[in-house]
Amino acid sequence: MLEFLRNLFSGGRRTKDFQFLILDHGSSPEPNRWYRLSHWQSPHFLRMQSTWSADWKISSQEEPVVGVTHDDRERSFLILGDQPDFRIFLEREPGNPQDRNAIKVMGAATVEGASRVEHLGYLSKETAEALRNEKEIDARPYAVYLPYQGHLFGLRITILVRSKAYLKRHPESASDVT
Repeated sequence: MLEFLRNLFSGGRRTKDFQFLILDHGSSPEPNRWYRLSHWQSPHFLRMQSTWSADWKISSQEEPVVGVTHDDRERSFLILGDQPDFRIFLEREPGNPQDRNAIKVMGAATVEGASRVEHLGYLSKETAEALRNEKEIDARPYAVYLPYQGHLFGLRITILVRSKAYLKRHPESASDVT
């Protein structure tokens, strides 16, 4: 049985409603909706059952996003992540002075009728290095630990790369790896 919950939490100076589903044990989550199971101990930990086409394969299932608390990025997530059209994508940042393989984690959604895109964090240096030769990469939300009363925010994503079958059908995609 599904039950809607408006979870009110505060992060010091901020208060924000964030909607998610609470599922009874044995229930199946709706695709692309934040949820938690009713028996989970923390009400602040949420998961998402994301979907993607067979042209993508999982590179990493539960990859932590780094730098999510820098520059008020958790606030950006809270604004975008609650929207019905919320999505996450990856963007290479070759001009990054700290890491030429840097990959930004971006969030996008429609907020109050306007399209909005925000920088949510980065993939770890090791993960970005491992993905440097992949031409096409993407990501989906996996889990979030919502901030509350001084506890830190955490975001995990599923990283996707194009499948070998797709690359065989579209050799032009595989030929120009940067």
